[in-house]
Amino acid sequence: MMILELLSAMSGLTPAGIVPDVSPEQPPGVEGFTTLLNWISWAVIMLGLAGFLASAGFLAFASFTGREINGFKGLVISIIVCILAVAAAAIIRVFI
Repeated sequence: MMILELLSAMSGLTPAGIVPDVSPEQPPGVEGFTTLLNWISWAVIMLGLAGFLASAGFLAFASFTGREINGFKGLVISIIVCILAVAAAAIIRVFI
């Protein structure tokens, strides 16, 4: 009989009723740190874009000499850098 009473009492519970609603909040004094992270992220993306443009230019000129692979490597590396910079910012925002 106890088990039936326990099950009937638990049937009205939902996970939302058990788990508290948590909203992350910045600790005081870390505004400067997040600003610094935003600046670093911006700088990395700008450097990645500059690397992409430089590699594209190198690829255009290297096509005459047969060294296209070096320009292609630079393009791939700069794209990866930009993707990682954007992904790192998203990951950091989850924890901060």
